[in-house]
Amino acid sequence: MIEFEIEPGAEFVVEMFPGGYSLNENWGSLPKSAQSSDNGVILISVVDSLVGIRPRLALLPPFPISDSSESNSFDTVRQHMVNHRAIAIILLRLGNWAIAIAEDGELVVTKTGSRYVKNQHKKGGQSSNRFRRGREKWIRELFDQAGEVASARFRDYTGHLEYLVMGGDRVVLGQFLKRIKLPNGLGDRALPNRISVDQPGRKSLDNAVRDAWSYRMYEFVD
Repeated sequence: MIEFEIEPGAEFVVEMFPGGYSLNENWGSLPKSAQSSDNGVILISVVDSLVGIRPRLALLPPFPISDSSESNSFDTVRQHMVNHRAIAIILLRLGNWAIAIAEDGELVVTKTGSRYVKNQHKKGGQSSNRFRRGREKWIRELFDQAGEVASARFRDYTGHLEYLVMGGDRVVLGQFLKRIKLPNGLGDRALPNRISVDQPGRKSLDNAVRDAWSYRMYEFVD
């Protein structure tokens, strides 16, 4: 972006749109995820005296854009990028969980744990039913364990947690949020970008923070 901004003779337009935007045909080649991002979109176009405005870059931000804007500088974009943010993180897969709080891309609170959940059962009949009931119990215990730790850590945090970032299996995360009520309405402020994680743990939290603050970029090449 900085190189583009100082490109000799370049004139450009920077547009920022919150979620719910619609793009004109100039941006029609963008993937579906960029056509309707809940967090909004940042569009950077070149102003060409011969052919008019040409799309150059589209950025999907990790955190929601609150207001529409249009300018000939990157000041508003930079401000959006450097705003102080504190977020809660929950990574969850059956058997393992990881909880964290991150401020401005740095972990400040972490906690990991596990709870046994058997995945397979080969027998049928009553044995299969017992296994199903047992597995449902193990899953509830896993959710309760992770939820208790998360609620305690988030409640004890002295600042304001703006958003919740989640990672793991989508179905499991949905079931978790239905069972666990997080403090201060955090469950209702979960960001739409789900983080991919194979096994929640300390290392996966490092990756989660990096992903949580990452912008997705789509470049148009002449």
